[in-house]
Amino acid sequence: MTQNSANLQLSQLSVTPSNPQTAQARPPPTRLARNYVAVERKGLDFSQYPNNVESLVPQIHDVQYSQGILRNEKNFSIKTTCEIFQFSRGQGVLLQDVDDREVEDLLLQTTGRAHGSQSEPETNVIFCSLIKPNTVGPNFRLQSSLSLQTTRRLLDYYHVSPQFLPFLLGEPNYGAPGSFSTYDTAGHIKRSEFFCQHPRWTIRENQKPWSVYMSYDLPAKRVFYLIVTGVNCSKTAFVKDRLFQTFCRNEDNKIAQRSFGDPFFIHTLIFHESLNELKPVMAVLRTHLYDQLDEVDAYAKEPSDRRKLEKLTTELHVVSRDADSLLASSDMAIMVSDRMLEAHKVIQPLLFTQFKYEEYHKTADALAHLRDSAQTHKRWLTSYKNRKDIAMNLVFNLVTQQDAYTNILIAQEAKRDGSSMKIIAALTTFFLPATFVATIYGMAFFDFQDGVFSVASNTWIYAAVTVPLMLATILVWYMWDRISEGRHKNKLPFMRRGSVTNDIEVLKGKMFQL
Repeated sequence: MTQNSANLQLSQLSVTPSNPQTAQARPPPTRLARNYVAVERKGLDFSQYPNNVESLVPQIHDVQYSQGILRNEKNFSIKTTCEIFQFSRGQGVLLQDVDDREVEDLLLQTTGRAHGSQSEPETNVIFCSLIKPNTVGPNFRLQSSLSLQTTRRLLDYYHVSPQFLPFLLGEPNYGAPGSFSTYDTAGHIKRSEFFCQHPRWTIRENQKPWSVYMSYDLPAKRVFYLIVTGVNCSKTAFVKDRLFQTFCRNEDNKIAQRSFGDPFFIHTLIFHESLNELKPVMAVLRTHLYDQLDEVDAYAKEPSDRRKLEKLTTELHVVSRDADSLLASSDMAIMVSDRMLEAHKVIQPLLFTQFKYEEYHKTADALAHLRDSAQTHKRWLTSYKNRKDIAMNLVFNLVTQQDAYTNILIAQEAKRDGSSMKIIAALTTFFLPATFVATIYGMAFFDFQDGVFSVASNTWIYAAVTVPLMLATILVWYMWDRISEGRHKNKLPFMRRGSVTNDIEVLKGKMFQL
């Protein structure tokens, strides 16, 4: 691979439609991945990030790739716009509209307070946004609200893992969360970090990823969070409100008496907000599913237009598609919670040495509860999908039974037509000799001799015999045809459509009894 080779192969994605007319009528949706720009892997600078940070793991971190991202100035804003939540010495404060200079002042103040005598670590939480620029150029089509200078400063100062750098710019993460620790020469943990990207629950919206990075530096007694979401994200607003209500001054200008002793407090809070976002989505899915189940039950009891089955099939397919998407996100949420519990257990000795027993166990219990909640959501989604499968099978059986019933009717009508044709042929064969003889002897009824046309007086005998005979023959054929049709109906056990429905209802009743 050359130095200018692309690490991403999505820079020039194109879709070649099989039918040009279809492509013009329904163009492909706008997806961010279609506008990705390949990361340029140029020369390696050993003095620059991430070579100078403790969090570098060369086995899985590509230094050239990370430096290539930082070389692209279009990945970052011209000036920084972010929000910062600070918790220090028992007091919390939320700073809004923070710029580059204020971020630098924050880092200088943090350095001055490092290794202090405070019992709880100083916590700094930076909320930054993902912006969609009007021009093409960012590697992942999104732009960070942080400037390049501030980003480099934060990455170096807090030794942010290079694995989180693409998440800072909005790259979707389809891998596992990151949990890494560094140790001193005595084998004791001196720094721990955990970062993840929470699952996206919205199905039909282009939702920006929600990425969270956390590092806990024990010698410096500081906790750092970097939270990345879309612009005006409601979830982030809820997190800020809850942090402000918990740790900042209240309306009476009194400091809330809360402890920030566990570094995973904010991770747990954000995970809780992420699961809360799933509730309305599941409610919509559940309502949609139950509406279709009611339609299927109503159709099974009283069949109507068959086009309704086509609509039901389409709607059930939509339910299945949405349930599959939410199931995949639920699996991701369970994996995030499991990894978070493991990372939280790693810092248990550090918290116990500071007598943070209550803080640790509260957070551990909360994480365990959130993991169980994610598993519960997954079980409900699996149940919804199973109900959809049952309804889809019933729709398929109804269609199959209707097709079989229609085929039986067609076969019966064809058989009746064949029998009628045989009868007509037999009648024709029966009357043909008589017709021939009547034609021969009919000449005696008419006299054309001597140029005078005369009719014999006994001509009425032919009509008197022929007409009743023809009527009697037709009547006998009609009665015989009706009797034959009745016998065929009695031989078919599900001749009427209603009997099929009754059989289905009986089977459903037996299933519910089980």
